Amino acid sequence: MTAEEVGGGAAGARRRMSAVTIDNIIFSVSSLVVFIWSAHVLEPVDFGRFALVLLVFVFVQGSLVRSLVSWTVMVHPEDADTRPRAVLGSALLLALGAGALCLAAGGLLLLGDSGLGASLLVVGALMPLLAVQEVGRFLSFAQAKPSRAIVIDVMWLLLTVVALVLIPLVHEMTLLWMVLAWGGTGALAGAWVFVQQGVPRGHDISLTWLKERWNFSWRSLVAASSSATVALIGAGLVAVVSGPLAVAAVRAALLLERPSTTIQMAVATSAGADIARERSDNAGLLAHQRRAMLVSLVVAGLNFGVLFLIPDALGELVLGDVWHLVTPLLLIIGLRVVAMAAQSGVRAALMGRRQISQVMKIDIVGTVLSIVGFVIGAYLGDAEGAYWGSLVGLTLTVAGWWWALVAHLRSGEGFADPEPAAPASDPADRPVS
Repeated sequence: MTAEEVGGGAAGARRRMSAVTIDNIIFSVSSLVVFIWSAHVLEPVDFGRFALVLLVFVFVQGSLVRSLVSWTVMVHPEDADTRPRAVLGSALLLALGAGALCLAAGGLLLLGDSGLGASLLVVGALMPLLAVQEVGRFLSFAQAKPSRAIVIDVMWLLLTVVALVLIPLVHEMTLLWMVLAWGGTGALAGAWVFVQQGVPRGHDISLTWLKERWNFSWRSLVAASSSATVALIGAGLVAVVSGPLAVAAVRAALLLERPSTTIQMAVATSAGADIARERSDNAGLLAHQRRAMLVSLVVAGLNFGVLFLIPDALGELVLGDVWHLVTPLLLIIGLRVVAMAAQSGVRAALMGRRQISQVMKIDIVGTVLSIVGFVIGAYLGDAEGAYWGSLVGLTLTVAGWWWALVAHLRSGEGFADPEPAAPASDPADRPVS
């Protein structure tokens, strides 16, 4: 490879990282707009129900579709180039199953006269297109065309804002209408993925592609489920040993980490996609990882500083009375975002090399360390203790990620490719230009 090609590659990587970062910011802003808007327009009980609806969505998209399909195709860019319809078909079938479970649960709750029933029915019906929206973003990353993902997420954001403005003009904003405003616009944005990638045909809507990549995807599912386990079990145990106020403070603290973690996720995703697509050697891998870490450290430093400059009036505007619970945690929050930035891109680099067994093991160990730290800390010192405990667990996990990366680089294993090669594709399978 010539020096000119290397330079062009580096410049292209920086452009893609910028585009992926912009897309993740837009995606995060869209979620925050809906969450904050719902907190202001819904009754407290309906706001709680809406939070449950979002939790169902996040679980399906994050722990199921993203781990099994999105990350798998991102580290197999050849599939994104040659078989995008087969990838979308597997995602559709998974989402149809998850949607059917939501429809069944919603129907039962509706029979029991629960206020959550109708909303779950809507989410179940829209789940396939919401899954397509999610997978469409990662197909774009894998194809090194992140501008397509930006189009999808800008469309969802703009349609959501329009819906939230127009609905109150014709109808009172209820829980059901809120779900329709959020989920319906997401489904419309998901439909645009078919314009970009093509519509799956009958034989594409199967689990064939997923079965071919199962060696990677099931481990990805286990790894992704670890973070969801931390959120679910950790919050429950903190509530038991310390009380609901500690849980509220911890959840609010996680929101203050969001600016930094959004950027970290974006640059790590970009690095992982580039490593997988370029099949980078060790020097190339470290170049992508260092670029991701540098950006993350700068953003983490800014996040750290801003935390101490937020006036109480602004904090109360965003978090209400919970702001006063979270102010004692500002130093720990800042240290956590710096700790996370210090290993940014390491996990993604290992994913890009398809070292999924190592990733899965460290995610599981990190889950245990985080839960233990949360619970012991909460027992000793409520919310502040829980967060200090989580920082200890996080620091140990960061050390584990670096150990795994160094061990991999020294092993000389190179690019793991245990899965069978993708079969030759029909030209009709290629994405629409």
